[in-house]
Amino acid sequence: MTAEIRRARPGEETAVSRLLAEIWHATHDAELGRDKVAEITTKWHAPPLLRAQIDDPAKCFLVAEADDGRLVGHAMSWLDGGATINLLRLYVLPARQGGGLGRRLLAEAVAAYPAANVLRLEVQAQNAPAIRFYERLGLRATGDTGERGGFTDIPAIVMEKPLLLAGGGSFS
Repeated sequence: MTAEIRRARPGEETAVSRLLAEIWHATHDAELGRDKVAEITTKWHAPPLLRAQIDDPAKCFLVAEADDGRLVGHAMSWLDGGATINLLRLYVLPARQGGGLGRRLLAEAVAAYPAANVLRLEVQAQNAPAIRFYERLGLRATGDTGERGGFTDIPAIVMEKPLLLAGGGSFS
């Protein structure tokens, strides 16, 4: 099963919202509870918010589309005022994980900012599979967001990777 990675188009925000809700429920219901996950996805992944992100030229808002037209993955990044890429989201449907799609999405999200020298992201401490994935790609924990969270309102581990060092930007 292949997937094309591309920029999201206006009008796809509802499909992206449904994708994110499906992935969040599969990933976080056991630790946070179904109601909390529904609350989070309704707030963070509301179609109007996603549409504004799709329309924002400063953001790299990507989707992975399967051969049948279904969205199976998503990533969103932006460059801060310096040279740090902030990865806000990188999600792949559980059935599609382990086949390289997450790596491809991440590589595209980073390639959008060729002059950047650091990749930064936040990941929930309970999300051990995601932490292992990022560690395999060379990211290392550099701290945490504290009780109030960082990009989100959930406490998370901050992970970073230098990009302009020899081979530092590779995710293959």
